[in-house]
Amino acid sequence: MRKRKKRQSQCANWLDTYSDMVTLLLTFFVLLYSMTTMNESKWKKLVEAFQNLKGNPVATSTLTVPSQIGTDSSKASSAVSIAQVLNSSKVTKVTNFDDLYPYFKQYIEKNHLQSEIALYKGNDYTFLSFRNSIFFDGDSAVLKSDGKKILDFFCDALSGIPNQVGEIRFYGHTAQITPTDTAERQAFDRGLSDDRAKNVLLYVQSKKIISGAKMQSTGYGMYRPVAKNDTEAGRAKNRRVEIYISKTGHTEDVLQKVYQDIQTASSSPSAGTSISPGSADSGPKK
Repeated sequence: MRKRKKRQSQCANWLDTYSDMVTLLLTFFVLLYSMTTMNESKWKKLVEAFQNLKGNPVATSTLTVPSQIGTDSSKASSAVSIAQVLNSSKVTKVTNFDDLYPYFKQYIEKNHLQSEIALYKGNDYTFLSFRNSIFFDGDSAVLKSDGKKILDFFCDALSGIPNQVGEIRFYGHTAQITPTDTAERQAFDRGLSDDRAKNVLLYVQSKKIISGAKMQSTGYGMYRPVAKNDTEAGRAKNRRVEIYISKTGHTEDVLQKVYQDIQTASSSPSAGTSISPGSADSGPKK
């Protein structure tokens, strides 16, 4: 006699759905708990991850961390959504080094200067590149009044964070006009680029916001091009003044290191030698 097959019970299928729901709820509450103790860097990574899902990466400098993060969740007045964080990039006053980028960005966009000023944010530094026409007339190193207004805004931004700035470097550049460049013209351009960078530095220094010891200028002439010089548009891009602003603790005073090496060599003959004016090796005295 053939045995009957036992009918499989269908009554336990709901347990699968229930267990999945409980697992999801647990994951959700773990996420909420982790957000109450998240630090600033982790929050930025989370926001970037959400933004990247839309194919529109966002710069970390434009993210503002809500005040609820890092505090007891019981003290939080309300939840802060991802959308609120992404739309909170407006900076009305610079109180932190990382505020510089969004603050300058707002100014550039408000005044429609995107074609005249390039802005970039790196790791603990902000970099600006200005067309020479903003600050100077052709073959001139005299600051224009409109250029001074832009530098006034620049100085005002720095006035809130002087102790957070490690150093500011000013770079001057010119374009190469081939084939009319001669040795005399190259010397003129080198001096012109140096004077332009120096005059921008001196104007910023005159505001007495940042110590002059933190600032230096260099003129590269035609030797650091960012575009080809065979067109006027390319030459216009090469004629520029750049400002590099670094954060405290991320720069090195190379000259001071040289002085220290010389001092070490003077006190310890085995470490090195140096010749100073008036020494026996400096030649006959007159």
